[in-house]
Amino acid sequence: MQNIYKYLKYAIGGEKRTEREHDIMVFKKSEELALKYGIEYDPKVFVPDDLEMGDAVFEAGIELLHSVGIFCRSTQRVINIDEEDILKALNTTNPLEIGRLKEKVVVPHRYPMISFPPVIIGGPTGGSVSEQNFLYINLSSVQENVVQGIYSGAMNQFGGEYIQPRSPLEMLAVLKASRNERLATKIGGREGLALMGPSTSTLTTSSLLVSSDELYSTCDPQEVYMDDLKVDYETLSKCIYHQEHGNHYITGQVPVFGGPCIGSPEGLAIMDVAETLQSKVLAHSSIHACGAVHANTGSSSAKEIMWASNLASLGISRNMNYYTARYYWNTAGICTDMMFYETAAQAIGDTVCGRNMLLGPSGRRGSAPDHSSGLESRFMGEMAQLATQLNLTEANNLVSKIYSKYANRLNNPPEGKPFEKCYNIRSEYDMEPTEEYLALYRKISYEIMGDMPGEPV
Repeated sequence: MQNIYKYLKYAIGGEKRTEREHDIMVFKKSEELALKYGIEYDPKVFVPDDLEMGDAVFEAGIELLHSVGIFCRSTQRVINIDEEDILKALNTTNPLEIGRLKEKVVVPHRYPMISFPPVIIGGPTGGSVSEQNFLYINLSSVQENVVQGIYSGAMNQFGGEYIQPRSPLEMLAVLKASRNERLATKIGGREGLALMGPSTSTLTTSSLLVSSDELYSTCDPQEVYMDDLKVDYETLSKCIYHQEHGNHYITGQVPVFGGPCIGSPEGLAIMDVAETLQSKVLAHSSIHACGAVHANTGSSSAKEIMWASNLASLGISRNMNYYTARYYWNTAGICTDMMFYETAAQAIGDTVCGRNMLLGPSGRRGSAPDHSSGLESRFMGEMAQLATQLNLTEANNLVSKIYSKYANRLNNPPEGKPFEKCYNIRSEYDMEPTEEYLALYRKISYEIMGDMPGEPV
């Protein structure tokens, strides 16, 4: 708690600054640092192989966090982060175990081109989910052996009523959603499977309501959402609560390329590193998840996003001991070739660049309900396993081929089909993907395996 108290004092009595001023400072400083450290985006590259540039991005991220600080929205003041605190945090970490019983998973430390895959967490990862399909969508991921945890979505109704954020109805919805997530693990014969979230909550009280042995236990990483080098009292309160109760928690951030703070892929890569450092130094989270998206498409699968994310991952995995994850926000809907292509391109890059955990994927940018399924998570895990055979250059060449198959559709992606039209659901104990869906999954899988370097598969 000592560091949080130290930074709370800054939040109360630190330098005054408006949020607009902070955004401008972050934007300008990140662009200056890109020039200072020689970080340059190449639009032909998806998976950078320049390890020295990865290290440079990491150094730039340290300087960005130290020089700009963290803006506290609750007080309109700046939390200064000492460089010494950043450096002390780089090589200190606790082993991370998630899940319980026979579903316990030790999250491995990973670095570029390591021979074992990241941990696979299925589910909508905060995307919209209908009340009637909530249990089934979670079950579809529980059924997949490659899935090692569930990151559920936001239930959009309760009792048929749309949920007004920050209302008592939300608390009931969060309870129902969490109970259905846990029920899915029991029905699927995988009780103890790690839960991550909850995603329905906007109230701090809603999140803490389900923090219990029954629902989100100390072994289930609980969500603490943060913003672009910003924080507020509710976020800090959640961190204090989880630390006091010995909970694992995951800090999630979704920086927007083309938003007020980020104007270039280079700036995004530096921001990715700075936010990761913020999560470890200020929030003391067990794991940090980035879900950067492009302002024009709302996707995490655009080439600028993948380049920046992969470069940041190279720098982070080589220079600090910390667990990182990535959200997949695809533009296409499920049961489309583009959804599979978007997932493959990201999973291959994240795996070879050292991410510890992959989350999702969620289709239709998470905004349309029920565009997530266990089959998509299975595919994500299989693409990650495939990528463990590749070096950075081989991964870049493969991702380039995959990206060419959907690049011209990012602004007009196929809508696909909602979950209930992609699975045959006879009961919660008897459901599987439709033949059409399975045929498409097999087709894309074989196509990508055929593009692998070396002998044809």
